[in-house]
Amino acid sequence: MRHKILFLIYSLGGGGAEKIMSYLIKNINRKIFEPSLVLLNREGTYLDDIPEDVAIIDLNKRGRIDFFRLAIQLAHVIAKERPSLIVSFLTYTNYLTVLACFLSGKRIPVVLSERSTLSISLRHEKWYSIKSMIVRHLYPHADRIIAIAKGVKRDLLDFLSLHSEKVSVVYNAIDIAAIDRLKREEVSHPWFQDDIPVLLACGRLAFPKNYPLLLKAFTKVQRYIKAKLLILGEGEEKGSLENLVRELRIKDNVIFLGFQRNPYKFMAKSHVFILSSSREGFPNVLIEAMACGLPVISTRCPSGPDEIITNEVNGMLVPVGNVDALATAIIRLLKDDQLRRRLSEAGRRRAQDFRAEKMMAEYERVFLEVMERVNV
Repeated sequence: MRHKILFLIYSLGGGGAEKIMSYLIKNINRKIFEPSLVLLNREGTYLDDIPEDVAIIDLNKRGRIDFFRLAIQLAHVIAKERPSLIVSFLTYTNYLTVLACFLSGKRIPVVLSERSTLSISLRHEKWYSIKSMIVRHLYPHADRIIAIAKGVKRDLLDFLSLHSEKVSVVYNAIDIAAIDRLKREEVSHPWFQDDIPVLLACGRLAFPKNYPLLLKAFTKVQRYIKAKLLILGEGEEKGSLENLVRELRIKDNVIFLGFQRNPYKFMAKSHVFILSSSREGFPNVLIEAMACGLPVISTRCPSGPDEIITNEVNGMLVPVGNVDALATAIIRLLKDDQLRRRLSEAGRRRAQDFRAEKMMAEYERVFLEVMERVNV
């Protein structure tokens, strides 16, 4: 008999959490698990990755004040489906799921996946006090929380006063075989036909990613060496970032190409990858760039990058928010071909530690362990 497992997430938009969930649903062992999926909104790029054997339930979220309707509706779904396990991704969906389980009246084991340093990310949201109270009250009722980095686990233990065994660390992973295949695709953009080096950034155009830091650092780089900056991704900050590009007078050398289903072809042909975030959980994009042989520079966020990168060995780390340090690191890499090659080779080797098969096995182990403990 297979275990029915119900996955929950807001939508399947083009983010890292959505990519990992779609991979889990697609590759989870069908001999052991029978997956189904609940979305608050049935939309997003990764919908196409969900196999036909997976039932999708759309709760059709209509607005910000829809929380209690969603909780009641989800409770009905849980009571009807009676899964062996519920797995939820992302903070809003996580506390909604715990509440819905209470309302359903069913004792079903719940696993939450937390993708960020929660105490910091909540602080930057509206209604911080209310959301913080909700999270502090509901999260401890989950049977297990999966943190995507050791830094995320430390934050959860401190913020929620949890016992260490309540939180498991499972690093994000990448499908190296798929990346190796996709990175060979041609890139038609004219910048890749020139000899001018291309810097690449990739991720949601949102406040935590701190693209203004990258743009200001790039302005300084331009004074010393010719380069182009290519940014992949969509998000709410796009308009303000385009305005900043004009203000800094670098619009001829910066371009936003939006979300790209295959970013790897750009990674394989660029010169340096840059992550300028103020905070991260565990940035998959760094590992993906390393797997493509692209030398990486990242800010040393409270969680994530320094669990991937050993500074000066397989990448470079700079202080968060420091324009001069980031500009200096970029200039150094662009001018030192030997350093760039060394970091490229070491980065490619480091990426092998995050193979998707390993992540899949760890998730399945946690799922089975949680179900066994609850059912004892």
